[in-house]
Amino acid sequence: PSYNLPMGNYDSILSPDEIAQLREKKDWVTTWTVVSMWSQIFLAFFLFAVFPNPFVFIVSALIVGAKQFEMTVLMHDGAHGLMYKNRKLNDFISQWFCSYPVMTDTLPYRKIHSQHHKFTETDQDPDLGLTKAFPTTNKSLMRKALRDLSGIAGMRRYLGAFKSAWGSNLSLVGHFRRFFKKLYGFFTTNAVIFSVLFFTGNPWLYLLLWWVPMITLFSFFYRIRSITEHSGVEGGNDFKNTRTTLVPWYLGYFLAPLNVNFHIEHHLFTFCPWYNLPKAHKLLEQKGYISEMEIARSYKEVKKKILIQ
Repeated sequence: PSYNLPMGNYDSILSPDEIAQLREKKDWVTTWTVVSMWSQIFLAFFLFAVFPNPFVFIVSALIVGAKQFEMTVLMHDGAHGLMYKNRKLNDFISQWFCSYPVMTDTLPYRKIHSQHHKFTETDQDPDLGLTKAFPTTNKSLMRKALRDLSGIAGMRRYLGAFKSAWGSNLSLVGHFRRFFKKLYGFFTTNAVIFSVLFFTGNPWLYLLLWWVPMITLFSFFYRIRSITEHSGVEGGNDFKNTRTTLVPWYLGYFLAPLNVNFHIEHHLFTFCPWYNLPKAHKLLEQKGYISEMEIARSYKEVKKKILIQ
């Protein structure tokens, strides 16, 4: 079979019934996921408020950072219209419960991301800059990780977002209008988070346990996702221009929430919600495609492929 598939040509891989199975959206799964995600964040706040010691802080920060990262993964499903059957509900929940709290925006992301799928790993791919640095040296990789975990990369990202929202060559009033138009969702959702912490007597947790993970762990988790998906791949066809990485559940919680590690499957079947991606992987395995795919069995295997030997 051809491994360079025209966009939407699923019939050469799957039957109509199999496509229908992968397309199935379950609104209750999305609702439960959103509730669970935010419940875990506030549980992390609660644990550190009750037991304010270094060990609990590390545990709580890891949970919050992992869930902030999960928000962007679920937002990615929202950008594909996969969170809810109703598009207005899909976009509303994606924006207010996933994107805005971590200063992202589903709608502009949707436009850019569609180009990533259309032009994957070509000069027209808007995400190409994320993988151009690879392969690299181990020292360079460690420096990138240190910039993430120290907060340097995160601060640059958010300061850059503030600067971009402020704009240029406008009147003072124009600057403020643009600034709040771009970031009103972020300010609103973060005001809600701060208010909840303030009225429960823990306003200091907003900086310590919301922002610290967001500029450190979130950055680190997101970089690992970017590296594993497209860096050091063989390329040349639709089964090798991205990577699926098989990970144990305890790493998946932090580094690959919501089956985001099944990235070949996502690129082949962009209509497939996150909870159906393992099923897509099994179907490809049953049909004998696995040997043709860029699959890593561990993060250690990915690391070997992105380092200069």
